[in-house]
Amino acid sequence: MNNIPTFDYLYARQFAYDVLRRLLIEEPTPELLNYLDNTGLALFPCDEALPAMKNAIEEMGKDLQSRTLQANADSFEDLHWDFTRLFIGPEAPPAAPWESTYVSRDKLLFQENTLAVKTFYQKYGFQLPEGDMEAADHIGFELDFMWNLSQRIVAIADVGNELGEDAKKLLLGSSAFLDTHLLAFITPFCRAMHNHAETLFYRQLSSLLELFLRNDLKRINELVN
Repeated sequence: MNNIPTFDYLYARQFAYDVLRRLLIEEPTPELLNYLDNTGLALFPCDEALPAMKNAIEEMGKDLQSRTLQANADSFEDLHWDFTRLFIGPEAPPAAPWESTYVSRDKLLFQENTLAVKTFYQKYGFQLPEGDMEAADHIGFELDFMWNLSQRIVAIADVGNELGEDAKKLLLGSSAFLDTHLLAFITPFCRAMHNHAETLFYRQLSSLLELFLRNDLKRINELVN
């Protein structure tokens, strides 16, 4: 993947962020999982220098292929329950999906760290869903923000290998957000997901997520420098 043209990578990362945000922003649906099983996972960009990314995607695909992905089917409900138990509750979620849980001393939401994330969003004109009571530093929102920036970058990027200044500014914003926020807690978050997941799908998603984010920061820095 390191050898693909600049625009192709920008398009590929937009797709990757779309998949990742959908998997972590809300409970999985049969429609989403069937899409991933039939097409989506096969399109996920893998860096040839990181075989663990390819392996994670292959294992996630094997898990989906072994299930009946329709509502009320036991094998679908196992995935649905794994998401709920990991990230929502009913008890304290073992893989808490909020940045504040990992980086703030008191682990409280809606405090200084949540405000810093929301301020970053506002700087780039990103709005949270109206009326949503979820904290701004939820992993799903942070990935949604990265997807939003990636869409805007693709929309203004040249199809050739040259990046305009506006695209570079958005890439630099993406890099700063990754470095300051997402990567500040992704390792303990993904470790918790891996250790507490009851399904192969979510264990492997933990590997894919961290590998992709760290590699994306590397690729962005290469592009803008």
